[in-house]
Amino acid sequence: HHWTKNIIASQDGNKLYVTVGSNSNVAENGIDKEAGRAAIWEVDRQTGQHRVFASGLRNPNGMAWEPTSGMLWTAVNERDEIGSDLVPDYITSVRDGGFYGWPYSYYGQHVDVRVKPPAPDLVAKAIVPDYAVGTHTASLGLASAAGNSLPARFQHGMFIGQHGSWNRKPRAGYKVIFVPFEQGKPNGAPF
Repeated sequence: HHWTKNIIASQDGNKLYVTVGSNSNVAENGIDKEAGRAAIWEVDRQTGQHRVFASGLRNPNGMAWEPTSGMLWTAVNERDEIGSDLVPDYITSVRDGGFYGWPYSYYGQHVDVRVKPPAPDLVAKAIVPDYAVGTHTASLGLASAAGNSLPARFQHGMFIGQHGSWNRKPRAGYKVIFVPFEQGKPNGAPF
């Protein structure tokens, strides 16, 4: 279902991080088909050992290192078919071992009642993403502003490329936005 993959190296170059999207919208093909998916994997370059670094990310697209905090960030496309105004796509810092809700909940602990059986224990652990970038905007890229030669207002933050979605009326996305950051976190409205 979600076939795109992104790879980024750790800041020291020893590890690779790989995005792997879900096989479905909300595990309607069976949760067994989702093993290892809806996640960001960490791969050791020398040994090839790998593990799920963070999970519950329906369709992570693009990753970047935030220079102030040193945190890995990703853009995530959320679930479809529950209305034009749900669920917001988002950008978020990615915590080692973090669970972000998919498929059982969205944007933290908002339960998706379509998923059977439910998993209240996992929902209780779901991390609220850092920043919503609009519903069904379908972000496909994320880049840190660090080191650019643009005007001052573009010096600290993330650029996000959005291609929009079939699942929203009126359509949204279809642009590049900039989310300003302060002290390693989003700070203010996108422009």
